[in-house]
Amino acid sequence: MWVDTVNGNIDRYVERYFLPACKGEKLSHRWNAQKKVLRIEDSYIDFRSADRPETIEGFGYSKIYLNEAGIILNNEYLYTNTILPMLLDFEGSQLYAFGTPKGRVNKFGEPHRFWELYQNGLAERGKDTPLYVSHQFSTYSNPMLLPSDIEEMEIEMGKLSKEAVLQEIYAEFVEQSEELLFTQGDMSFFSRETLRVDVVDGRFGAIDVADEGTDALSFPFGYVIGSKIFIVDWYFTKDNTEITLPVCSALTRDHELDFLAVETNNHGSIFFKQIFREITKTKLIGVHQKQNKHSRIVNMAHFIRTHFVFRSDVEVGSDYDKAMKELYTYRKDGKSPHDDAPDSLALLSALVQDLFGHKFN
Repeated sequence: MWVDTVNGNIDRYVERYFLPACKGEKLSHRWNAQKKVLRIEDSYIDFRSADRPETIEGFGYSKIYLNEAGIILNNEYLYTNTILPMLLDFEGSQLYAFGTPKGRVNKFGEPHRFWELYQNGLAERGKDTPLYVSHQFSTYSNPMLLPSDIEEMEIEMGKLSKEAVLQEIYAEFVEQSEELLFTQGDMSFFSRETLRVDVVDGRFGAIDVADEGTDALSFPFGYVIGSKIFIVDWYFTKDNTEITLPVCSALTRDHELDFLAVETNNHGSIFFKQIFREITKTKLIGVHQKQNKHSRIVNMAHFIRTHFVFRSDVEVGSDYDKAMKELYTYRKDGKSPHDDAPDSLALLSALVQDLFGHKFN
């Protein structure tokens, strides 16, 4: 039996891979698209899908193949209650679980079954008759692909996430979620006491003003030193404008910012006009965003990971700490409950590149 992730993939696999292979080997075969059964000589293969588990149960097989096991085995019930019982009918039956890993834990926060099976294989290496066997192949192992094409894909993928490269190209079971845009392992850090303020080339700030009751005002401060932007402080709060306006003005003066960008969409336009009256020495720049918020965060993600340096000495529960925690929960698909922290960093990134772009080429 061949198990795929969704029913719609089955016809494509059979028609594009199995049937041409049968014809090439001149094997007698017949494909029943309605029943999803492929007969080859005196054997047969049932094709089933994990999205319709009711069609899988009730049969026995000598060999079961799970395509994209990282996705299929995310469902523990499907494995223990459906797949395993079907291996009992034939002596020496085998399960082949293969595909790109999808993390070490499943959607319920429990150890992922694919990860556990792989670990079982590692533990049995060297035994004469192992019950489990594990193999790991990178994309570079595929003789049908050009290494230069893979390298190009690796570079582009690495701009989005280091974990994505390890997972999708090197078949690693990465600890960090493949769904997150920013992870702690991506970032560089410094302590405030080691910062060389005497060599600062420019001081920048960016304010993402809260638009709704659940939004936070996010105001990171970046000091440019060489080709790095050190985020020295971060004002992150859900307080109302009566509180945030004077605090933002005071922080701008205290940090002696050279430039401050304020997003002027929605409520931001009013905030910009008010803070403009308070600030005299800092160059204020109003930014009306036209691009989709998620798009501009994704577009700046590689720049943030490459050039931003964050503090390692912030207190738990501080504004800085809260902002970083929100940053680490932002998803690659944009389906995150909050996006104020990454959006303000994207705004700061655009400001620094516009004014000091020559430093980051």
